[in-house]
Amino acid sequence: MHWFMNKTSIIAICLLLATIASWLTFEEFHGHTIASVTIVLISTVKVKAIMNAFMEVDHLNGPWKYMLNGWLAVVCLSMIFAEVI
Repeated sequence: MHWFMNKTSIIAICLLLATIASWLTFEEFHGHTIASVTIVLISTVKVKAIMNAFMEVDHLNGPWKYMLNGWLAVVCLSMIFAEVI
């Protein structure tokens, strides 16, 4: 049972639940701008979790970690601005 309750397994389960939440949001509110923005934000949180848990970005030195977080913020904001405009 220890292999099931480690940190990466819990994060993987949370990623699965976030994917289901994104899918349900799309199915229920597709075509609405707020739904698209919500899905982009959920996806950004998922990418951040993957970067920290599975790619071990949180263990990198400062400049690399800040560069990757900045990249993620730019991608997220550009997708939100593209949806709103």
